[in-house]
Amino acid sequence: MKKIFILFAIFTFCSSILCQEYQQKRPERIEKLMKAVGNEDSWRTAKGFHMLEIANFSGLKLPLVRNFWIDFENPRIKIVTESAERIQKRALNIDSGWTHENGETKEWEVDIVNGYRSFWPGIPTRIFHLIASEDPILTYELAEDRINFFIEGKFVVWIATDAQGNPVAYGRSNNHAETHFLGEMINYGEVRLWKEAFETGGQWSVVMVNYRLLEDLSEISYVAPSK
Repeated sequence: MKKIFILFAIFTFCSSILCQEYQQKRPERIEKLMKAVGNEDSWRTAKGFHMLEIANFSGLKLPLVRNFWIDFENPRIKIVTESAERIQKRALNIDSGWTHENGETKEWEVDIVNGYRSFWPGIPTRIFHLIASEDPILTYELAEDRINFFIEGKFVVWIATDAQGNPVAYGRSNNHAETHFLGEMINYGEVRLWKEAFETGGQWSVVMVNYRLLEDLSEISYVAPSK
């Protein structure tokens, strides 16, 4: 009986150590990042998101209103863009894509499909979902001024944070090309994200009007409209 008690005590002690190691296995910078972006359970259980933004481009006189519906688990992206002149719908549906405008639907060429597919894995908020889910396909590298993220060993995005863990910039190139700078962090329901994003030189900027995590995407269609 004494041996059983000793073995049980050793097992309990080792389990406690393993539990502590499990809880502490993420680096401090990753912990701060996830704390900064809000409720981790919400990120974990989400299947995707809806985002409403107002986008300004240097070549346009008036801003665009854009709605996004993005799937975290499969490469599916739907974008509805509205301006004073037109309404355009675009979607990536795993291995195909389409654009619908002025009553006409055009299938995407392979290079456009591949461009959207290469963009999808490194969407920053998808990265937060993968971290919260402890998905093994995601790995990261802590650099001096940023965190590099990899999907199945392939670089997809870097994110820079401040001392509190708030995201302040991100990009998809190792040489910091096409850097997106991020503004003030505010609450969107149970999560926190940037209110605005912009590129240097004023070529592009967006104001995020609303962001909502979705646990069900069954009502979102990524299929092209009938011609």
